Amino acid sequence: MFENRQEAGEALSQKLLKFKGIKGAVVLAIPRGGVVIGKVISNALRVPLGVVYAKKIPAPGQPELAAGARIVRTKKFGKTPEVKGKSVILVDDGIATGETVKAAIKYLRKKKAKKIILAMPVAPKDTLKSLKRLVDEVIVLETPVYFGAVGEFYRDFPQVSDKEVLQCLYETD
Repeated sequence: MFENRQEAGEALSQKLLKFKGIKGAVVLAIPRGGVVIGKVISNALRVPLGVVYAKKIPAPGQPELAAGARIVRTKKFGKTPEVKGKSVILVDDGIATGETVKAAIKYLRKKKAKKIILAMPVAPKDTLKSLKRLVDEVIVLETPVYFGAVGEFYRDFPQVSDKEVLQCLYETD
């Protein structure tokens, strides 16, 4: 269990140190919670931070469960950085079904990212199996067999506002 997203980001950063200062690397976070973790990782690795906005398509009657996802072009959080030929560290605060990150991965492949590293604090084992085939590397801290929701693995898991996302993006080193 993680205290909060900051702590989870610090723990993930330790697993990603081999990418520290690598030219052509970028951290792309999935808003909103992923941006808090992405900021910590971006600062630790000294690589740029951006967002890839993949919007969840909720399952009927279950708004927290993703039935699918799609990439949304929005300027709300700034333009997604150029990824062609770059090593992309794709970050979220946790993965349940994997639909949101699948949409992001598909987008990054289409934009010709050289390498995609998927990094998150927690994801269920069965979801990880399908995601591992889509990326070059997966970094995950916890893979519980029984998984209800991402928030169950954090003591403090508040909603992240648009204002907080923008602060994270502007406060990266």
